[in-house]
Amino acid sequence: MQIDNELILKAKEKLGDKNAELIIKALSVTDYDEKSKRCCCPFHQEDTPSFIYNPKKYNFKCFGCGCTCDLIDALMYSGLTFVQAVMKLFEYADTPYSFGEHGVKTKRAYKYPHEEPNGSKEQVYQYLQQRCISKKTADYLDIRQDKHGNCVFNYYDTNDVLTMVKYRPSHKIDKRNGEAKNWCQSGADTTPILFNMNRINPDNSLLITCGELDCAAAIESGWKNAVSIPLGDQNTRWCDECKDWLDQFKDIIVCADNDSSGTKFLKTVVPMLHSKRCRIVSLPRTVEVEDKNGEKRQVAIKDLNEYLVRCGKSQVLNSITQANHSPITSVSDLSDVEPIEYENVDGINFGIAPIDDEIVRLFFSTLTIISGRPGAGKSSILGQLMCNAMDQGYNTWIFSGELPNGMNKSWMNYILAGCRNIETKTSQRGNEYYKVRNGAIVGINTHYRGKWFIYKDDIDNDLASLMNSMEEVVCRKAVKLLILDNFMCIDNANNEEELRSQTDTIKKLIRFAKEYQVAIVLVCHPRKFDGGAPMDIYDIAGSSNIVNLAHRTIALRRVYESDRENAGKMSERKKALMKHDVIITVVKDRMFGRQNIDVGVYYDDMSRRFYTSNEEYDHHYAWDKTEYKDVRVSSKIAEDEETDSDEEEVLGKKGL
Repeated sequence: MQIDNELILKAKEKLGDKNAELIIKALSVTDYDEKSKRCCCPFHQEDTPSFIYNPKKYNFKCFGCGCTCDLIDALMYSGLTFVQAVMKLFEYADTPYSFGEHGVKTKRAYKYPHEEPNGSKEQVYQYLQQRCISKKTADYLDIRQDKHGNCVFNYYDTNDVLTMVKYRPSHKIDKRNGEAKNWCQSGADTTPILFNMNRINPDNSLLITCGELDCAAAIESGWKNAVSIPLGDQNTRWCDECKDWLDQFKDIIVCADNDSSGTKFLKTVVPMLHSKRCRIVSLPRTVEVEDKNGEKRQVAIKDLNEYLVRCGKSQVLNSITQANHSPITSVSDLSDVEPIEYENVDGINFGIAPIDDEIVRLFFSTLTIISGRPGAGKSSILGQLMCNAMDQGYNTWIFSGELPNGMNKSWMNYILAGCRNIETKTSQRGNEYYKVRNGAIVGINTHYRGKWFIYKDDIDNDLASLMNSMEEVVCRKAVKLLILDNFMCIDNANNEEELRSQTDTIKKLIRFAKEYQVAIVLVCHPRKFDGGAPMDIYDIAGSSNIVNLAHRTIALRRVYESDRENAGKMSERKKALMKHDVIITVVKDRMFGRQNIDVGVYYDDMSRRFYTSNEEYDHHYAWDKTEYKDVRVSSKIAEDEETDSDEEEVLGKKGL
């Protein structure tokens, strides 16, 4: 039953200051000063009166313990339920009302529980006394005793109808013999409502606890607006069942058990209750107690009732009133954020000096786009990046939607082998080809086993499957570099909204990179394949958000002989680039705020490596333990050095 709050407020306004008199009478206060409208707080021990009436809010507030009390609260403290207290308020204010559903069983097919006799409760009283819960609180909560001496917890709905009954032994539970901690009444249905919800004032903050005795501990300590969840902290059906009732509260305080289950409960329930209105009770993990011999020791605090037993009412009440709002997980205070200096950020080097000079490294937590027209060397740059990552101590994973696993492996073998471990062979037709020596393949497989992984050819290429594989290799195989080759080979779930789906994919990859602190490389094809013009950010096929959202975009462009022939009108820097095989362009670098940075690189057909120096051309990967005394010289570098020397000699003769 929901009662109009406006109607309640109008009744209070009609009574005016008479609210104070009626509150004092309902609470049986004896030291009330009518002139100052104050007295000692009836909810905690104090010598100086701090329980003061507020004529604007028609309630009392204790400035010692922080409790507030209006007429409805006071009437409930005297033994009435919320609906009964509202009825009494309306009678005092001579306000017409009609609660036709009050006390009526409205669920036709529901098996309502039977009511246990409210007779002798001595066993229950004795047990609750051990838990520091008084007879007064037990009677207030209508805790009863069954014929076996068990505690009986009656769950009433907001119409004051008995809807569920739970039991627990009135002694310490022997878990070793499999004794049940609690159970519901046999033969009756169980609607997941909240214990004590029919004695709650929606105008006040609501405390949600994880057990009936925790609820009783809060009430014993002076916090009356308390309920308990019904069926354990991993059952959240009460959130949905009681949603309309819970929506009335502007402030909800949650007190979970001090264990892993309680932590999970908070993470699950607080968002369901809306985080912005929730506060969390923080109980100490342990407290120091003194035994009969005067020896001090630390004991664990498992829940609110345990805290009451160990530390008393005032500490329990303080923990509730000092509850803090749940952390806003989406923000950080900038004062607490360490500034990032990219020189100190971990990542993976390309292993090509001019590239590393420009971008430093592929930083973890970032997404890099690599693009290029067919034949520009994307497979080589990806393979070389994986090889360098492994030698830097980082495990790798690759999805190749175009090349089968065997071809990818073969390509990697050439890069790792290098020119010293590759032989020139002649086919039966008389054609020369390159082959990695068998000994090198054995050494490569042995050294890199458990460090490089490839997505199987026969597994689905949808994004969910790919990201599931990525998560597994990151968490179980410590992979730090993940390559997806290429974007067009990833099956989108929503082909009708392709551009939106592409944007969502990029966002998911970026979130993954940040969450797991990894570097992700995504290969994207350009829009067009004609001509040899440099690529820009608008040449990437698909949604413009692909490039806009990525941290970096790198493009590869092959240099053709026609490009060299037309180099006459170019700047000296552009002419210098034309002597290379491929131009690698940093199209966009969000990390350093730069774009369109060109680096020329050579390509070795034998080892399928990119390089800019003889050291890079003859680089020995970690699997190769052979000590070489010489450095292999690239014919392309030697030729260019000779050309540069001739040009310098000509310029010198001209006096330039």
